[in-house]
Order: sequence, then structure tokens, then C-alpha cells
Amino acid sequence: MDNILLDPFVRLLGEISTPAAIRAAEASGDAAAIQDAIEESGFLDALVPEEKGGAGLSLADMVPLFLAAGEHLLPVAFAETVVARALIDAAGAKAPAGAILLWPLGPEGRLRSQAPPLGTQGAYALVQRGESFALLPTRIVARADDPFRMTAAALDEGAEPLLAFSAPGVDLFDWAAAITAGNMAGAMGRVLDMALHHVNERQQFGRSLGKFQAIQQQLSMLAERTVAAQVAARIGLSAPGLTLDRCRVGVAKSVAHEAAGLSAAVAHAVHGAIGISQEHDLQLYTRRLKRWQISFGSDGYWARHVGEARLAAGEGTSVDFIRSRLAAPALAD
Repeated sequence: MDNILLDPFVRLLGEISTPAAIRAAEASGDAAAIQDAIEESGFLDALVPEEKGGAGLSLADMVPLFLAAGEHLLPVAFAETVVARALIDAAGAKAPAGAILLWPLGPEGRLRSQAPPLGTQGAYALVQRGESFALLPTRIVARADDPFRMTAAALDEGAEPLLAFSAPGVDLFDWAAAITAGNMAGAMGRVLDMALHHVNERQQFGRSLGKFQAIQQQLSMLAERTVAAQVAARIGLSAPGLTLDRCRVGVAKSVAHEAAGLSAAVAHAVHGAIGISQEHDLQLYTRRLKRWQISFGSDGYWARHVGEARLAAGEGTSVDFIRSRLAAPALAD
């Protein structure tokens, strides 16, 4: 199933999510052409049942596409929209066309993330307060106000909700964190490819950088952490329905957070000064990784949650705990 879905999706991303398109979307928030192409592809209704006009696919079917969106730095909310449409459909409502951001609110009414989602013109936000959900339009915050030089989203507080519903047992914070981990894992795969290409092409002292043992060691560490993040992301996004296991999400986000730091450090080390230049594509990825690190829970928050769950499990070994809580049978397909 992976190749049947993934190959055409990757081809589409290669056409619409180019470095030039990413830069333009980051600067202005205008990604209408990209959003239209994703809309026309039909992938956004993948989790909606066939009898309701969707594809009726499982979450496991879509996880490779979620990671691919991160690998290509797709500047519109893809995985978030897929999940939001499934939630809205399950509530018996119809989602509008356009991107939908996930917007979980804490008890004090603030977004549960240090960094808001990236903003694009015409996007909506699925806002959660407890068991209550509402779909609201968003506006774009000026790029100058974002430390990562990207357009951020903000709720259009004065607007009336397009729809409202209740979804007991669903937590958008878990979904947002798991999707963020998937985006990070996908992006790290591209960073690794860029680093490998650079060290094999760049010559120093008459041989390629990739021939130096110190470089090889750093790249092997980067490869190891990248694969770990990708495996963890799949674990975090494994669920038979629309409710994720928070412990699995915690593993995914904390592993991705740790791996992202190493990814950025090693990639910039092997690229040297060229990697931080505005003209080079590497900084597109490392800026996004750094932003994702502070989105929807830090590594400390999620590691503490996993640790508390382990302590609450009581007797038994940690291996027993992993088997019972983190085993992902849906990934064995």
C-alpha cells in the first residue's frame, strides 16, 4: 500500500513544494496554489469513509505520507487537515475546503505550544476546549514578529465558528505533537541526504570530505538518530481509531526533539558557513526543525510524561512496560 499511495504523493510534492515555493510561502503566507494542488489530489479526505466521499484508508496507510510532507517541508497543513477532516466527519459535519490547523487550548485558554502553527492565507483552525471543538478562521501574524522568520497563524477571535461539535476521548494536543514528530522525522531524512551529498561532492586536501573518519562518525550518528526518529514517529502515529496513545506520542516527540538537535548541529558542521546562508536550502530545514522542537510540548514535558507512566505501571521490568504500552501492532502490516 505504501508505494501505491506514496509514489504519486512524493511526485506531487516534488512539483509543488520546491525551495522557491517554500521561501515564498514563509515570506507571505500565500500558498494558495500549493493548497489547491493538494486539495485536487484527494489525499485530504483519505481517512474519511468511502461512503462519505473519502478514501476509507487507515492511519497506518497515511503515516508515510505524513513523513513525506515533512521531508519536503510542505508549507501547508497536510497531516493536520487529514486528521481534522476525519474528526469533523466522525462528528457528522462537513469540513470546508482549505487547510485546517490543530489548535488545542489549555485550561487558561492559551494554545498549548510555545510556537504557533505556520500560517497560510485562508486556513482554518480546529480549536479544542475540553471535549468541545469549533472550527474558526485564522489570520496571519507578520513575519517580522516570528523569531524563525516565518508567517505564523493566529485565531480570528471575532469570527463566528463555522461549526461546533463534541468529541469525547480525542485530544488535539496529542495529534499535534505526533504530527509534529512525523514532520521532524521526515525533514531529518532530507537533512541527512543533503549532508551525505555535500561531503561526497566537497573536496578537501585532495579527497572528498566523506573520506575523513571524523566526518563518517558524525554522519553515522546522524543516520542512527534519523532512523530512530522515523521509527518513533510511526509509533506515535499508530492507532486503530482517532484517539492516540499519549505514551506513544511522548516517545515520538521526545525522540524527535533529541534527534533534531543533533541533525542540525552535524549538518551545519559538515556544510560549514555555506549552510547558514540564506541562499542555501539547509537553513530552510534546520530553522523548521528548531521551530518544531518548541511546538506542542518540549522533550522535557514528554519525557516526564513517559517516565511517570512507567512509574505508575508498578511491578514488572521496563521491557514489560514497553511491550504493553509502546508495542505498535498496526505497524507490522
